[in-house]
Amino acid sequence: MPNLSQLKRERMLAFLQKIKDEHRDDDDMLIALGEIESELTSKKYGLVWEQHEEAVDVMMRDHIPVFTEIPEREITAAPGQGYNFILEGDNLHSLRLLEKTHKGRIDVIYIDPPYNTGNKDFVYDDAYVDDLDGFKHSKWISFMCERLKIARSLLTSDGVIAISIGYQEVHNLVVLCQEMFDAKQVTCVTVQTSGGKPNGGFNYVQEYLVFIAPRDFEPSTMNFTGGIERSPFEGLTLSTFTKVTRPNQAYPIFIDKKTMNIVGIGKTLTERINEGSYAGELEDFPFDYDEAPEGTVALWPISSKGAECVWRLIPSRLKQDWDKGYIKVGKNKSKANPNEFSVQYLPEGVIQKIESGELEVVGKESNAPTLVFGKNKTVGSEIPTIWTEKDFYTTKGTSGAKDIFGDKRFSYPKPLELITEILRAISKKDSIVLDFFAGSGTTGHAVIELNAEQHSSRHFILCTNNEGGICEKVTYPRIKTVITGKREDGSKYAMGLPANIKYYHTDFISKDDEYLSDALLEHIREMIQLEHGVKIDGSQYLMIISDEEADELQTHWDEYKGVKAIYASKEVLFTTEQNALFAGVEIHTIPDYYFNFELKEVGETW
Repeated sequence: MPNLSQLKRERMLAFLQKIKDEHRDDDDMLIALGEIESELTSKKYGLVWEQHEEAVDVMMRDHIPVFTEIPEREITAAPGQGYNFILEGDNLHSLRLLEKTHKGRIDVIYIDPPYNTGNKDFVYDDAYVDDLDGFKHSKWISFMCERLKIARSLLTSDGVIAISIGYQEVHNLVVLCQEMFDAKQVTCVTVQTSGGKPNGGFNYVQEYLVFIAPRDFEPSTMNFTGGIERSPFEGLTLSTFTKVTRPNQAYPIFIDKKTMNIVGIGKTLTERINEGSYAGELEDFPFDYDEAPEGTVALWPISSKGAECVWRLIPSRLKQDWDKGYIKVGKNKSKANPNEFSVQYLPEGVIQKIESGELEVVGKESNAPTLVFGKNKTVGSEIPTIWTEKDFYTTKGTSGAKDIFGDKRFSYPKPLELITEILRAISKKDSIVLDFFAGSGTTGHAVIELNAEQHSSRHFILCTNNEGGICEKVTYPRIKTVITGKREDGSKYAMGLPANIKYYHTDFISKDDEYLSDALLEHIREMIQLEHGVKIDGSQYLMIISDEEADELQTHWDEYKGVKAIYASKEVLFTTEQNALFAGVEIHTIPDYYFNFELKEVGETW
């Protein structure tokens, strides 16, 4: 069948060419017709939107973004370890600077961008975007596209991005990511976040996580999917079948009251029917506890909810597995179940682990053949595409934040448990983690908690604006509370966890600045510290800008103890004596890529 749109387009292009031929001497007309032709031949499948420009883009035409450190907000609670960073300002501004210091170096990016609900959650170009805005979705896509382009350049080749999003833009986000990250897999995960939010006749109980990962991605095991230390034994009852559907698995097990050993197995319902001892309807067959021989009790297949069901194993297999130590008897703890004891078995997968030596057998129970095992962890490293754990409900995040701040200063923060499990799955123990919609700082909190739990050395970079004072009043105080263990009012929150923080404020320098080179030089220290995760302290980490400073360092070298690194301008030429003196210390040349492009653009250079 013909492509009708293509045929129509070809007719229009042919007509356009005819008009161009008729106006070949009119340059203005040809330019206009060329633009029309470009629109007609542009992409016809995929995500198409009206592109928009932001105030921060306009600002960077005539200004250069820089970071300025706020020293009084530095926290050093982990001597000898690297620094984490909080970057206050427009995240597009911060991302442009991170592109200079961290290109191809970020291992994990987690973001929780505006959901574009139309309810004052998305500010674009200094104005809220509401449901009446005809370009509501185009503005959001433009906003995200600009930031994801830079995020793509920051990511390592095997890096992973996870994005929280609501139903309003999840469809657009998935298509956008598929186009931008065509070499990676884009997977959407559903997360139940509440008991329900009625809207327009529908009850929304979920949000989404969009993962962008390598095609050969191998996540680490999350706590709710596996990796938990537990007994390999599982309940022997099978509640999905009944004595009607599987009468050969409906029978009594006789347990010695004193030893709790299996001492006998009664006849199955199938055997009773075949021998004629039961002739009634299957569903009417009674589970008779009086069948138990003296000194024993009878166990019948009853679920934990008190419903009659069947055993998972037929009698011959049960006897065989008991003799091998694959069956465990214990006291029944279910109030709805009339059985005095409970019976557990080993699934086939566990038996294979025993036979292969993967699961260590350390002995037997003292009064039974039941095997005793070493540590056994559940499997399940793959990320499920539906998460229903109540720890991930929004209310959990709200209560957690209230516990930290003592008030409700931030609405609907992501639960710490949710972000921790995301990072557990997609990060390594030494990953650099970036969140450029940091909000309440949950990502930084999760990194600190995970490091303490795993004795690991992840580092984080949090970017957030200060709209409504969020960075100063929420992000920073939360991280400080987690590190120090004390709330703002001095009350105890927890024990405190070791980490180091530097706090930067973003700013602009005019390209018309009379002393532009000197003005930018004043912000080089921040860039070095950010790139290397250190503090230029004049003791262990030194910065040298001129030959005179190098000579001064040489003169007083004996006064410096434990110097780890020197960051020197490319204009500094160390003498032979200085090279010998500084041997054994890391020497880094301050790179041109911090601001060289901007300086060349205005005819200056360092």
